[in-house]
Amino acid sequence: MKSLVVYYSRSNNTETVAREISKAVNCETKKIESVKNLSFMGAAFKALMGAKDKIKSVDFNAENYDNIFIGSPVWAGKSSTPINTFLSEVDFKGKNVFIFLTQGDGKTPYSVYQSIKERVESKGGKVIDSFFMQTNMKNPLTSTQAAESVSGWIDKNRSFFK
Repeated sequence: MKSLVVYYSRSNNTETVAREISKAVNCETKKIESVKNLSFMGAAFKALMGAKDKIKSVDFNAENYDNIFIGSPVWAGKSSTPINTFLSEVDFKGKNVFIFLTQGDGKTPYSVYQSIKERVESKGGKVIDSFFMQTNMKNPLTSTQAAESVSGWIDKNRSFFK
């Protein structure tokens, strides 16, 4: 089964997790990029409002993958605006989807998972599992820190990647 990791990362924490997932399941990664960068406060405000952000065109076709990992930082208790745009543009019909999030506090972001899950499932996808990593913007995650959590999560879902 062919897998893809798609993510948006502002402070490189989500990118670090995305790279570790890609290594663990031996798959491609694609970074979602905003057309223009928002300030930290502007990004949080737009996310709080559930807004979308203009993103650069994505250079892949979701139809070519069985499993899609979607990664986003949590901004103001919501998914990031570039991921909101991505979710609105992609058809997930028949796809297994795995959600991974990064955020500064240690509370599990259930409402963010649920929001992404509802959008994926409304477009025909099936959310299999999700997880998050607590981060610190002043001390970005290292590969070593991310690898242990990612490894456990991937092992739990290994049957989807054979």
